[in-house]
Amino acid sequence: MPTDSRGPQPNTSILMKYWSPSELIWIKVNTDGTMPFNDDNASIGGVFRDTDGKWLCGYSMRMGKETVFHIEVRATLEGLRIAWEKGYRQLKVEYDNAFLVETFVAGSANSNNLVELRLINGFLKQDWKIRIRHISRSQNMVVDRMAKCVYYNPLGLILFEDPSISIQDILES
Repeated sequence: MPTDSRGPQPNTSILMKYWSPSELIWIKVNTDGTMPFNDDNASIGGVFRDTDGKWLCGYSMRMGKETVFHIEVRATLEGLRIAWEKGYRQLKVEYDNAFLVETFVAGSANSNNLVELRLINGFLKQDWKIRIRHISRSQNMVVDRMAKCVYYNPLGLILFEDPSISIQDILES
């Protein structure tokens, strides 16, 4: 063991050989909303995954008839609420709605009349790290399917601790 004026010191090159978890553990949430052509009820969904892409949880919820933007905003609000309640403090949020991403990046969420946007703005000011990013629709297929899972259940928000059967084929591909 090397020594200096403080006495024996650990050999840092040896200590670094042992694996330890990263201090920067980011959780990813993808959110989406859907409005079917043959139904007046919109629905939302979201999927949380860890840094290795492993499923953490998912959610879906049936809503009434709303605008596409309002549906996507509600999906975001529910995702942030769940993340906060689960203690995820480093969150990457991905959407396939470029306008929604621009709304958050430009900081216009707090001056909007939509209550959900103001609530999201409050969440964004909490003590956590959030990165927001736009992705293509094809990268959001799992969440699109999650949003559609709710058509068979008229209850409120449904939290899936395990992936639903209807999305397992997409997760495996």
